Amino acid sequence: MKNKRGTSLLYEAVIHIILIGLLFGLFFSATSGKVDSKLVKQQVLEKQIALLIDSADVGMTFGLFKNNLNGHIDKIELKQGRIFVYIEGIEISKGYPYFSKYEVFLDEDENKFYIRIE
Repeated sequence: MKNKRGTSLLYEAVIHIILIGLLFGLFFSATSGKVDSKLVKQQVLEKQIALLIDSADVGMTFGLFKNNLNGHIDKIELKQGRIFVYIEGIEISKGYPYFSKYEVFLDEDENKFYIRIE
């Protein structure tokens, strides 16, 4: 009788380990799919640019390549104290607020966007 009880506990432990492994795999695949999405990359770019503007001083200009690690940047807009970045055909952006006591201007050429602080 002890053997039957020991084997049933072993089977239960194995089943629990398999179920935990499956749940972990599902969570991992859902998280990895979300991290590589275009919307997350867009939000990261908006936040990074807003932080650059926040810390910039008069006379500073910084440039962003249109093709970078986060994808191809189609358009950048500065409206009402917010920066909007549009990458790879995404038409929607919530924007990210920036705070600067100076004027912020946006220029672009064929390869870069330039943000100028005056």
